[in-house]
Amino acid sequence: MSISIRHSASLVALASTSLLVGCAVFETAEAPHSQDEAVANGTTGSPHQGQAAGEPMAKAGQSRATPLFNGGSPDRPEVGGDVRFSNVVSVGLYGETSPGEEPNVAMQGDGNIKQVSFAPEGGDFTPDIDRTGAFLVYASKQHSQSFDIYRKAIDGRTVTQVTSDPSDDMMPSISPDGKHIAFVSNRTGNWDVFIMPTEGGPPTQVTFESDDEVQPTWSPDGRQLAFARKNARTSRWEIWTTTAHEPSGSTFLCEGFLPRWCPEANSNCILFQRARQQGSRFYGIWTIRLENGQAMNPTEIVSAQNAAVIQPSWSPDGSRIVFTTVVDPTAQSGEMPEQSDLWVINIDGTGRMSLTGGHFRNMQPVWGADEKIYFVSNRAGVENLWCVSPTLGGGSMEQGSNVASVPTEGAVEEQAAETAVGER
Repeated sequence: MSISIRHSASLVALASTSLLVGCAVFETAEAPHSQDEAVANGTTGSPHQGQAAGEPMAKAGQSRATPLFNGGSPDRPEVGGDVRFSNVVSVGLYGETSPGEEPNVAMQGDGNIKQVSFAPEGGDFTPDIDRTGAFLVYASKQHSQSFDIYRKAIDGRTVTQVTSDPSDDMMPSISPDGKHIAFVSNRTGNWDVFIMPTEGGPPTQVTFESDDEVQPTWSPDGRQLAFARKNARTSRWEIWTTTAHEPSGSTFLCEGFLPRWCPEANSNCILFQRARQQGSRFYGIWTIRLENGQAMNPTEIVSAQNAAVIQPSWSPDGSRIVFTTVVDPTAQSGEMPEQSDLWVINIDGTGRMSLTGGHFRNMQPVWGADEKIYFVSNRAGVENLWCVSPTLGGGSMEQGSNVASVPTEGAVEEQAAETAVGER
């Protein structure tokens, strides 16, 4: 039985517990990319379980201190409260992990992870950072039942509400000059792209199709936007472009989801996630280059046989990317994964490094001008924004390793296990 995604008048019911736009609910059907797409939207539960839309998983939102793992052998873990490491999960990037390979685990580096936003309820999601690193924007439900766009200084505690429409506004993207925010809203009945001044003001609608259109991203010169459109006929996500401030129709590029335009000046490269056509059909990370408005040279940067590789984002200089992994998404039992982690890799596929580890959801990463990576995590109980520096280390493994430590509650009784990954 496969799972497809259908549209609903209450699409946003899942937004508070979604990895992305919260615009999906489950029904049983036959459709391609179904499980894969559910993972990307954070809706990985099985429909026969009877879980209500928007209901968090049993282990979601648990508050605990981040445990430390002090290296060495994983079968001799360091105990932190009632949380102990007794398992090691292997993420087989490009199939480089061999069954039985000895994991190389380093210190998690809890002191390098810092909380940035402090919503007591509702949660903060989908952050973006301006090019100077002065402020960030994000979607939040901390003050209402619907999502609004907020702005705050990187190191500040006060927040400014930028939108206040009764509908849901999400996925803000700051223009290269910092003067405008592109975002998505369902105020017209489906998800469309809008633009508004960063300081607030009336938004201008950019896309007008009846298909859902999400994840706007700016070209380096600020003249164009790329975005993802759900093709109602094929039920597949596609990447399109349009002019930013004078909408004049859209141009199809390729199949894909969650595009991110490289921020480097004059870049014509777009990063995105795309589902496999065979096997697990999990997402991998790809790039395309635009030549005369056409997509050229599709290149796969990273994928995994046993994990969905999703939500990619560029480093400011375009040399590296950060992304989220969800190991064995078919085994997830709710609308959000119990655990997801962040990785960094060079654009040529070398130098991979894990940034997070532990029993938390770490997702939606974006790279700031200060070389820190900002992301969403439930490590304090409610989804809020956090940051970590990849140069200092904050994950549970050393550069080039394939494994991430996973804490489990109770006494350590099991041998450290690896999820064997076949050759890609």
